[in-house]
Amino acid sequence: MPMNFTTGRQVPLVVGAGALAQLPELCRTHGASSALIIADAGIAATGLVDRLASLLDDELPVTRFIAPAGEPTLATVDAGAEAARELESPLVIGLGGGTALDIAKLVAALVTSPGAMADYLLARTPWAGRAPAMMIPTTSGTGSEVTRTSIVADDQGRKQWAWGDELLPEAVLLDPELTRTLPAPLTAATGLDAFVHALEATSGQGRHVVIEASALQAMRLIGQALPRAVAAPDDLEARQHMQVAACLAGQAIDNGGTGLGHNIGHALGSLYHLPHGIAVTLGVEATLAWTIEGREAVFAPAAEALASGDTASELPARFSALVDAARFNAALAPFADLELNAGALAATMQAEENAPMADNAARRPEADDWHELAEATVSLFERRLAHLKAAQEHPA
Repeated sequence: MPMNFTTGRQVPLVVGAGALAQLPELCRTHGASSALIIADAGIAATGLVDRLASLLDDELPVTRFIAPAGEPTLATVDAGAEAARELESPLVIGLGGGTALDIAKLVAALVTSPGAMADYLLARTPWAGRAPAMMIPTTSGTGSEVTRTSIVADDQGRKQWAWGDELLPEAVLLDPELTRTLPAPLTAATGLDAFVHALEATSGQGRHVVIEASALQAMRLIGQALPRAVAAPDDLEARQHMQVAACLAGQAIDNGGTGLGHNIGHALGSLYHLPHGIAVTLGVEATLAWTIEGREAVFAPAAEALASGDTASELPARFSALVDAARFNAALAPFADLELNAGALAATMQAEENAPMADNAARRPEADDWHELAEATVSLFERRLAHLKAAQEHPA
């Protein structure tokens, strides 16, 4: 049956080893009088912010805004916007993982919009404009560099979202050399996040043929490249494939939205501050078999993309195999003492800010499903922690 759909603007990408050197030329094209580099403390400690600033020294006066550790907060975005408002015609440059990029996107929109960041949560208020922006990801997962959505924690620590065309940057630089020092657990968690984006976009209620084109290719790339990038950090081909896959998956969710894994992931983030990639991976692995039931035809293309020839019924096992091949359990080590509560998780899954993700899922939970899905997530988390502990006690 023919269908009607629209897509968002596609952000120009500059891709390849050494692509960072093209930043000055890109900045010249947007008429800015100053630059604001937004990064987090971890990226600043690597010297990459200094390197970026030195590239621009002959072009623009550079100001740095180093975000505090942890998830983006309303206070951090407001502080970044105040820093940007003090500059003349600023160009905002986001450098880092999803946290830094989300902050940079929000700052670029808020700098020309009245009020505070809280006014724009859940798209309650339209943006009034934006400053030009460039995004330079140093992880390969969130796809935030090409989406119209940013995530930010409110004053109660709940994960909220903001949306708008104003959150799209002028260009994205994908330089695989910037990801080669990413630790293996972060490579795994962020890479699996990208896979979840692609899977949920291509199976969600808003899916269409253009989404499938980018999402299925992202899954093919991740299935091949993620285990390589974890095992061999200097494999620039694998690193570049992961960067491109994360972008493709980001474009897919920008047009098709996310699903149940993100519903659970955001609830886990709000309650327990689990990093996003870890949280959504747990959410999908715990619930994928339930989600597929009765919707096998919807998931057949994803099964074939991950492992050519497989049927939808085999997809949960194939996804778990990819999770294991990426050595995901190592990413859980910092959370070995964390105890999850299924009742609290089920309640938070049903909160207003998480409803759009569940509503877009291929299979929407009903009254009795929420607690069952939360229990499955808690059980999976405990099993994976047990496997991690056993591996630590009896290394191969």
